Amino acid sequence: MRKYLIVGIAALTALAFTAVSFAQTPAATMDVQITPKKAGTKKKPKSSKINLEIVNGDSKRTLSRLVVTTPKTYKLDATGLTKCDEHTLEEKGPAGCPKASRVGKGIAHALVGVNGPNPTPLTFDVTPVVLGPKKLSFYLAARELPVNVLAPGSIKGRKLTIDVPIAAQQPAPGTWAGLVSLETTLSAKKGKRTLGSTNGCKNKKHAFSTVMTFVDNTVGAPGTLTVKDSSACSK
Repeated sequence: MRKYLIVGIAALTALAFTAVSFAQTPAATMDVQITPKKAGTKKKPKSSKINLEIVNGDSKRTLSRLVVTTPKTYKLDATGLTKCDEHTLEEKGPAGCPKASRVGKGIAHALVGVNGPNPTPLTFDVTPVVLGPKKLSFYLAARELPVNVLAPGSIKGRKLTIDVPIAAQQPAPGTWAGLVSLETTLSAKKGKRTLGSTNGCKNKKHAFSTVMTFVDNTVGAPGTLTVKDSSACSK
């Protein structure tokens, strides 16, 4: 009887450990870093560089939209910066745009064919480009496939909204891509105008949040997911 009791306890312990392991696996994570760490003030905002990275815990899900909300202590604004014509960007890519309009670089990792038996890696080189005072879009150039598309982005208040084009969601009709991770940097300055700037530091951190929207691709759950992170700062 004691032997069976010990075996039963061991089995329950193993199941509990497995349940905790699954519970601790995050659906997604975000890492944001603002430099320099010392923040500016409302009277003297400080030009800042942002590095944003998101890792998706379920690569079967297809991303259709990102909405990044910045804190009140950080401002994103493309007013007065060198811009590129949207048609030129779509036709010639980032190389056809003024160098100063290209305001960072990034990379996105995905799996193509997540709704099939053998998904394969798909990598996008990401170039953020200023298209107007409130328009910050992202050019996606795939390495493994001939897919070069523009993910339009807009700035409204403290929100940066980025829409993932259908061609990136489905590199081929009916063949869905699932997000693994994405990373980008943003930084630009022209005279007194800056793309990103800090104007304070609240509770020693700049707190960001991002809402990710996923579509129904027949294998990954549609819906939204919110991830949060903060970057340390000082006054």
